[in-house]
Amino acid sequence: MSFVWIFLWTFLLLIPGIIKSLAYSQAYYIYRDAIDQQQSISCRDAISKSRALMNGHKWEYFMLQLSFIGWGLLIMITFGIAAIWVQPYYHLTMANYYRHLVATSTEKSRLETAN
Repeated sequence: MSFVWIFLWTFLLLIPGIIKSLAYSQAYYIYRDAIDQQQSISCRDAISKSRALMNGHKWEYFMLQLSFIGWGLLIMITFGIAAIWVQPYYHLTMANYYRHLVATSTEKSRLETAN
C-alpha cells in the first residue's frame, strides 16, 4: 500500500516523492509490530503512524540510507556476492533505527505528559 502512495507522490514530482518515501519508510515495521502484538491495524493506519513517527527524523533517515551507498557499490563490484553479508546488516540497521524511533517517541511523549 505504501508503494502506491510513494508512486503517486513521485509521479507528482521527484523531490516530494523522495520526502514521502522517507515519511512512509517505517510503515512496514509499524504494521509488523502491531500484528506481533495481536492488534488489528490497516495499511493506511500504519502509513499514518509512520508519517507521525518520522516527523523531524527524515533527514536523519536520509543520511542513514546514504551511508549504505558504499556497501551497494561493494555488492556491484563483487557481482552480488557481498550481498550475503550486506543485506542482513542493512535490514538489521533499519530495524534498529525503527526501535530507536519508537523509544525516542515513547520517551518524548512520557516527558510531555509529566510536564
